[in-house]
Amino acid sequence: MDISIRPDYRELFAENTASISLLIVTFIAIPFIEDFGNNYVQVGILSSFSLLVILLVYRYIMLTSVVWIIADRTIFQICGISSSKTNYIELCRVIDYSETQTVLQKLWKVKTITLTSTGKTNGILKIHGVKVNMPIIELIRDRVEKCKQTKKIYEITNNWIRDYHSLIC
Repeated sequence: MDISIRPDYRELFAENTASISLLIVTFIAIPFIEDFGNNYVQVGILSSFSLLVILLVYRYIMLTSVVWIIADRTIFQICGISSSKTNYIELCRVIDYSETQTVLQKLWKVKTITLTSTGKTNGILKIHGVKVNMPIIELIRDRVEKCKQTKKIYEITNNWIRDYHSLIC
C-alpha cells in the first residue's frame, strides 16, 4: 500500500514567520497611510505589502506542489507546477534516517525527515512539513528492512575496526 505525504500548511508559517510578520505590520499600516504626508512612504508601504503577498502566494504554491509517495520498494518525490520532476530512492539503499525540528517547527507542530541513501543522484532526501504525530520513520524503517530481506542485502559495518583498535590500544 502506497502512502502519500504532502507538506502541511503549517510548514509555510514555520518557514516564513518573518515575512508573515512583516505582512501583518504593513497590513496594519495601510489604514494609517493617509496620515503620512509623503507619497513615497505611501507607495513604499503599498509596494511592500503587494510584494509580500506575491512572495507568500508563490511560496505556498511551491510548498504544495511537492508530494512524496512511499511505496513498498521505492520513495518517489514528485515536484513541479507546470512541469514535474520525479526523484526516486530505492528503499534498499536507505542507510540512515533523522527527524529534525526547528523552534518554529515545534511551535507549529511540524517536522522534517531526512533520509540518507547510497544512491549517487539522490543521496539525501528531505521530507518537510510532516505532522509531528505521523510515525513516518517507523514506517520507512519497516519497509527498508523488508526490502533488504527481499533482495537479500546484508549490511556490513565498521564495528570490527573499532573492536580491533580497542584490542591493540
